[in-house]
Amino acid sequence: MDSESVRRELRLGENTAAWLSRIDELGPPPEPVRLPRGDEARDLLRRLEVPALDVEEIVAATPDPDRDPALWWLLERAHHEIVHRMGDFKVKVRGGPTLPSEAGDAARFFHAYVFLATIPAVRSFHATRDIPEATTWETLTQLGESVAIHRRKHGEGGTNMPWWLTFLLRGLVYRLGRLQFSLAVARGGSPVLGMHIPEVGGPLIPEIYYDSLRRARPFFDRHFPEHGARTATGTSWLLDPQLAEYLAEDSHILQLRRDWTLIDAEPEDGDDAILEFVFRYNGQPLEELPQRSALERAVVTHLQAGRHWHQLSGRIELP
Repeated sequence: MDSESVRRELRLGENTAAWLSRIDELGPPPEPVRLPRGDEARDLLRRLEVPALDVEEIVAATPDPDRDPALWWLLERAHHEIVHRMGDFKVKVRGGPTLPSEAGDAARFFHAYVFLATIPAVRSFHATRDIPEATTWETLTQLGESVAIHRRKHGEGGTNMPWWLTFLLRGLVYRLGRLQFSLAVARGGSPVLGMHIPEVGGPLIPEIYYDSLRRARPFFDRHFPEHGARTATGTSWLLDPQLAEYLAEDSHILQLRRDWTLIDAEPEDGDDAILEFVFRYNGQPLEELPQRSALERAVVTHLQAGRHWHQLSGRIELP
């Protein structure tokens, strides 16, 4: 098979052309791809905190190289690209897009299968860096969160933001308590850690937030001493000063934001981002969104007034 025949068979859009060409040029992996099946797959998916309903659907739809040759071609090469770029924080390989659900159940869970196929390589890379197994498995539970969010948003199985799973599989992201940190390079070339907030883990109260922040620098100094980041950065709607118009002075969001220094960069449109992360938005009218918290009320009130939210970039020194 080649990239064009795979694109036609799986009904992939033109937006996949660059990705398909890239992974086609790289070719299949030197070692055969192996997917866990049956109870082995169930046990692994449960360890990754995938919801029970999705566990059974993923296991039932597991692709086979003879039955699903186009999907298997794609799986092999997507896996190979990730492993080929393992640990390389200077290259921004985001993986492929969500496959159309019309291509079948296995296509809907395609990125979950890439995840499962790549876990042995991730664990091996982590071991070469002497990363504790507990940190490895805590980091990899992002798959369960991704699958759960997708079902909540769309009412069917799949993976939410599969490009983010690619960064985890490449050994660039680690969960340290409540926060995730990713190896990155700033625009000027200096090393930084990207800071990210998983959905799962409870409220982001200051004590828990600062505990994660204090763990970041010692962790990366030990396991990635060549990186040497002393600053964490982030681009988020959480840094939008307009939130202060709606939230109480002692709100956790405003408390935690005070330690951040805004980077002199053009603000990005933040409407989609704030709707995604606050509501896991799926296009419903604003008046139908829940209004249970001050933040939810702020997001909707602001947009209904014809105003917009912004994503801003900032930095914070690592303790």
